[in-house]
Amino acid sequence: MVRRVTPSQFRSMVQQQQNRQKQAVRKLQQALQRAEREDKAAKAQFVREVNRKIDKHNRAVRQENQRRRSAVQKYNASVQQHNAHVERERQRRLAALRSLSSPRFVEVRSSSIDLNESYERITPDGVPDKEILGAAEREISNSASVAYSLNTGDEPQAESDEDTGILDYLDDLSQDLCDRWRGAIFALNPTNADAARHFCTSVREIFTEILDRWADNKEVIAADPGCERTQQGTPSRRAKIRFLLKRKEAVHPKCSDSSRRTLRTSSSSSPSSTRRHMALQERSPSQA
Repeated sequence: MVRRVTPSQFRSMVQQQQNRQKQAVRKLQQALQRAEREDKAAKAQFVREVNRKIDKHNRAVRQENQRRRSAVQKYNASVQQHNAHVERERQRRLAALRSLSSPRFVEVRSSSIDLNESYERITPDGVPDKEILGAAEREISNSASVAYSLNTGDEPQAESDEDTGILDYLDDLSQDLCDRWRGAIFALNPTNADAARHFCTSVREIFTEILDRWADNKEVIAADPGCERTQQGTPSRRAKIRFLLKRKEAVHPKCSDSSRRTLRTSSSSSPSSTRRHMALQERSPSQA
């Protein structure tokens, strides 16, 4: 049933309806604001938790990095101290070799001195392959040690105290090569009058087999048709060494004359030069 209202009553009814709408809008806005505040607080809490985890991880990383830096510094200091000791021993042995008036093994002494002079000529210019340079430095010391032991009669340092890594490499090739190397080391004793000959005989066989494995005759000839050859027409050991060094981009022009002399010596009675080339070849083809 239609109800009659006065204008003032109608205005009052409209005002009441508007108030109810405004109140509903205010409640909705308050609910939205409350939800926004809760969402913002939850996000802030999540960010704080994530940041705490990140800070904890970063602290652990910094501590680990500091520990590693400390370990590296300690190791480098130990290496420098060891290298300085090795260098002093090498210079002492070379000085003793030069001062010998009547050496027992003339070619061993000459080969070791020539090798040291070649190394000192190369070092200022630098060698691209640092691994080969490091191997050469170690074998310079080995050569001086062997020559000094053979000519003075002093007991050489045990292999276990100064391992060149040769056995690990030979073990990957064959057990027979490992046995030959151990036999060569056993023969290398100052009390053995034929130490140089016995050592070089064993090492030459090892050396030749390794070269044959890593430097195929056909590949050597294809790379350098005019390479030096043996009486049988196959590439010489020096040609194979040069072939492998070229593959490593490690050929140095100042080495040509000295390598020619030391290769001739290694074929006769120089254990120091034989050990040098053996170790160089040990490292070179593995990276080729």
